[in-house]
Amino acid sequence: MSMSRPTRSVCAAAGVIVLVATAMAACGGSSNKSKGSGSGSGTSAATKPCPGTPLKFMTIATLSGPLGDTGQRTKTGTQTAVDAINRDCALGRPLEVTLCDDKADANASLACGRKAASNGTLAILGSVGSFDDGANASKLPEIYGNGTSAFELTNPKAYSSISGLALGISATTAVKAKGAKSSTLVLPDTPTLQFAGKLVQQAAGLLDLKVYSIYFPQDTTDFAPLAAQIDGKHADATGMLPLNPVVMINALAAEGLKADKQIMVVPSATITPDTVKQLGKTLNGMLVVSQTAPPTDTANPGVAEFRADMKADGHDPDDPNVDFSTVTAWSNVKKLEGALLAAPPAVRVSLDSKSLVDAVVANPINRPEAAPYDFRNANQIPELPALASFRVFTRKVAVLQIENGRYKTISDGFIDILKPPQIK
Repeated sequence: MSMSRPTRSVCAAAGVIVLVATAMAACGGSSNKSKGSGSGSGTSAATKPCPGTPLKFMTIATLSGPLGDTGQRTKTGTQTAVDAINRDCALGRPLEVTLCDDKADANASLACGRKAASNGTLAILGSVGSFDDGANASKLPEIYGNGTSAFELTNPKAYSSISGLALGISATTAVKAKGAKSSTLVLPDTPTLQFAGKLVQQAAGLLDLKVYSIYFPQDTTDFAPLAAQIDGKHADATGMLPLNPVVMINALAAEGLKADKQIMVVPSATITPDTVKQLGKTLNGMLVVSQTAPPTDTANPGVAEFRADMKADGHDPDDPNVDFSTVTAWSNVKKLEGALLAAPPAVRVSLDSKSLVDAVVANPINRPEAAPYDFRNANQIPELPALASFRVFTRKVAVLQIENGRYKTISDGFIDILKPPQIK
């Protein structure tokens, strides 16, 4: 059975493989398109001729329909990085990344995969889209994936520089780092999230943190009783995966549970630009776990490079619709550039899918805006035996805090999810 990427986007935050499709409401973002989230190519002309056969890649993403906003942000970040590389012909050959719109439809996903299989594409880059069907049909490797789908977690051709499993566990990392001794974990009631809850409790046990789990029905509309139930646990912290973050966080605030008074943590995928706009100061103090730095972190040298590339490509890096997904997509292309530049020049001249994977695996690129990864080690959380069969290439996250609509990194960069330092 195919699994939808909207489901997996939230699943990544929860640290499980599959989640209910209705959870996409938490990740869809604003429907307002702007220059920052536009889909056009960059406006800067090449400064150095770049002849030769293009190095071809494909990103499969949902670009149209009600779920297309995150895909559009991905497209902006990807094209910005491609344009920056091609302006200087950094790879000695043109880099070409096609973004194929799967339209949140299995048939469209298949069409994308078949196109990639037949047009000289070397690999799927960054995202396999709303379904695994396209990636499977392409028979190509995937590099710098999101680590959330069955394909990404189990297929030997998949190499994810983000780990949904690590992100799911990292809520315990954040609250432990902030000094909590107990936490309430609040998740939608599904079998897979029941598994996620047990996984988080196992990780919490390693951190000497007591976790109380609360599961709420997927169709919940009145969150006041849930807020009262959370309050009744009297825990030091609350970690949650809200299907409707605006309604749920407002309900918690009405009960007196506010992020500026109690430790509260959510994954970055649930806090879209539209959510930030709607909740305003209610989000002040909210902790956010992420494996990519936010686009506003100007002190981060990787983000500074991202912002310069965005401006050179005619985009406003401070546009509200530029978010984590934009930085992640840009960073993936930069990792690819770094891995290929680290390989012998002869490899780039005659690159095929196998030599590409060899180069990417042999040359992990440690970029400041993204959590470090290592494709040479597929089991990076050996402390949890339940994860032994999954492909997990990273175990670090950043802990951020929201203040007046902006993110501040409060951890010392990316920290180990099972070795959290004290954070004030």
